[in-house]
Amino acid sequence: MAAEEIEQETLAVQSPVQSSPLDVEYPGGDSQELKDQINKYNILFKSCSLQELVIIWSVAIGFSLAYLACYLLKIDYGTFLHGKILYFVFCFFNIFAASQAFYSWAVLSSKSVARDYMFFLSISFIGAAMGNSIDYILWINEVTQFKQSMFTNLVFVFAMLLAFPGIHFLGQVCRVQFNRQPWIYYFFFVVIYAMIPATMNLDIIMRIFNAGSLETIFSIPNLKEFLFGLLYSMTGGYLASVSLYVWQTGTGKLVYSARLIALGMVSMSFGCAIYAGLFPKVPILEIPSNPVNMIIAIGYVLVACGVRRTQATIKILLALDTNKLPPAITLTELFGESEGLAVYRRLENNFKITITELMKSREETQQKQEAIGELEREIKLRQKTEEQLLLAKERAEEASKAKSEFLAMMSHELKTPLTAIKGYSALLRSGSLQKLYESGKIAEIASQIESSSDTLRAMVEGLLEFSQLESGNYNYVKEVFLIQDLLPFIRSISDTHKKGFHADFRELIADPLLKLEADKPSIQHIISNLLVNAFKFSNGTPVTLEISKDGKDLVIVVTDGGIGISKDQQEKIFDAFYQVSLGTNRKYGGIGLGLSIVKKLVSGLNGEIRVESQLGSGSRFEVVLPGLVC
Repeated sequence: MAAEEIEQETLAVQSPVQSSPLDVEYPGGDSQELKDQINKYNILFKSCSLQELVIIWSVAIGFSLAYLACYLLKIDYGTFLHGKILYFVFCFFNIFAASQAFYSWAVLSSKSVARDYMFFLSISFIGAAMGNSIDYILWINEVTQFKQSMFTNLVFVFAMLLAFPGIHFLGQVCRVQFNRQPWIYYFFFVVIYAMIPATMNLDIIMRIFNAGSLETIFSIPNLKEFLFGLLYSMTGGYLASVSLYVWQTGTGKLVYSARLIALGMVSMSFGCAIYAGLFPKVPILEIPSNPVNMIIAIGYVLVACGVRRTQATIKILLALDTNKLPPAITLTELFGESEGLAVYRRLENNFKITITELMKSREETQQKQEAIGELEREIKLRQKTEEQLLLAKERAEEASKAKSEFLAMMSHELKTPLTAIKGYSALLRSGSLQKLYESGKIAEIASQIESSSDTLRAMVEGLLEFSQLESGNYNYVKEVFLIQDLLPFIRSISDTHKKGFHADFRELIADPLLKLEADKPSIQHIISNLLVNAFKFSNGTPVTLEISKDGKDLVIVVTDGGIGISKDQQEKIFDAFYQVSLGTNRKYGGIGLGLSIVKKLVSGLNGEIRVESQLGSGSRFEVVLPGLVC
């Protein structure tokens, strides 16, 4: 059931006695909650009734004090000052009533038909308060005469039109079926409200009937105000007749609100009828001081009290400040105490069952969502596993390919020196040994065997050294030595390779007596591998070795003018077994571990290596080893 329908059902249940609030005593026991609601409503009824009496008497007392003050201050009735004081009191109560009605509507948060009727009446009252206030400001500033502004008259008409849907919404929430009876009431009001201004202005009525032209009719003084006052009274009479019908035939607790609104509408429409009669009859300055303003002000505050009572009744009966089931009071009114409590318990049990089912459905939905989440996670895990398997497969394929290339390359590199050794050994074992002695080629053959053996030894040592560095078993042992201690080793490397590669070698050592504290074999391996690499790719150009210091850092630079390295391969040359040319038909030999060993040794000494190279213009390798200079 929608919230709007629940509110109508709750507020409009038939009350057995509508002239008084609930005053039946219910026995204790399990009806304590019901008794608490009844006590709250009884307190509300008494509190609202007392406050409404205080507000109504405040209007009467406020006007009486204003009249008394003017009398004591010897301000004559009908003067401009007297009218300003009395009409200010009227505007004050008009604004007070509008603010009370608007506040009562604003504090209710739930949408309902009752709140809709409160909204329209509140906006109607705000419009009336604005019209009266604007009239007052224009008049006291002598911009226009009293009630002579057409704009404010239109504001009043608009405000009264807004009250129409408000009254009909009130009838809807009170379960009123509208028929012809309100029109009977309205006919009665029309007759009375027409007679009041007509009786007060019989001469004007005769002039209207005897007028020979419209010009004569329009020349009657204050005719516009007379007609607008009559319009207000007729419109107010319709609102009064409908609200009286709602009070008489409506059901539920909001009938008390309908009663206040009906009395207020009757008071306002009656005052407007007198207002209509005053304008042609009395001087215009006497109208703001006329006691009819008090009658209209009482009508305003009565309607505002009705709207305020609606707000308080909804708050109590619907238990807006709690989370408990609200309609206990109205159910006991309709069915009696025992049956009403039984109906209440059935409703409460239905709510509990519904909530339990909703909670169960919510838990099932949550479990399904968790299961779906698990499936999604499993699918993602499987997808991730498949991706990892594909990646592992690709890596395995790449490793297999690299392994095949490495084995082919190693087979080729190993076969070359072994073939030479085997060939020369067979030659020496043959019967032509005497001829070799005689020809003087024994020394050359020995030199070739020694060179091939050195090549094999260098390859094996490189593999062992790389294996130690890769596994982390390489030990760095610090010792103090001089640069000149490295020179015999360096020169033996350079002498051997410059002959084999037909390249010149230059040493640029700033201070041979420079003292170092480092792992001497590591320094030797770094220099030797860089020199071997430079001679291999020098293409017959000079190779230069520079050793210097930069503060406490040792700087080693090896330069050649050979084939050079392209930029896209400069990062790859430090990878193990990587060579620019692959396969068994390579121009340059080696197993591709020299620069990789240099990189690992430099990293182990916390240094860095940089390469600068261009194709066809040679290469420059610079190694910086920090903190080695004593």
